[in-house]
Amino acid sequence: MLTDAEIVAAMRRAERKSRPLGTDVSYLDYEMRDIRASPGHVDVELIQRDGHSARLLIALPSTGEPQYWLYFLPDTAEEWVEQLLLWLDEQVFTSGLMDERVRVERNGASYVQSAPYGWRLTDPAEHARLAEAAGPDGWYG
Repeated sequence: MLTDAEIVAAMRRAERKSRPLGTDVSYLDYEMRDIRASPGHVDVELIQRDGHSARLLIALPSTGEPQYWLYFLPDTAEEWVEQLLLWLDEQVFTSGLMDERVRVERNGASYVQSAPYGWRLTDPAEHARLAEAAGPDGWYG
């Protein structure tokens, strides 16, 4: 089993690769900043090229919480982070940092919320439809 510390270290390496926006060093449409590790979770700020931003609380394997972005069990922390980055990229690309996503305010920061299908939508009917389609463990569960 991968340790939280291994994953946090791999995320920090990926964070450095995602900076600065607008250069050929970055292959993402967003930048990860301000990675905060706490027992069982990583709290990260995501900033899209157009300036939209949000924070996301990501459960690490030690919590036993669903990890909707995993489509295969990773052997290394780098594989875990690569799958997370693909999921983040898809969520950001589909307007995930805009008003269509549910937000929760904590300590002056705005957090998007994970759901089995991605980041929770504000439209209740669409949320229910996608949650049912993805099932309780997400698309890859």
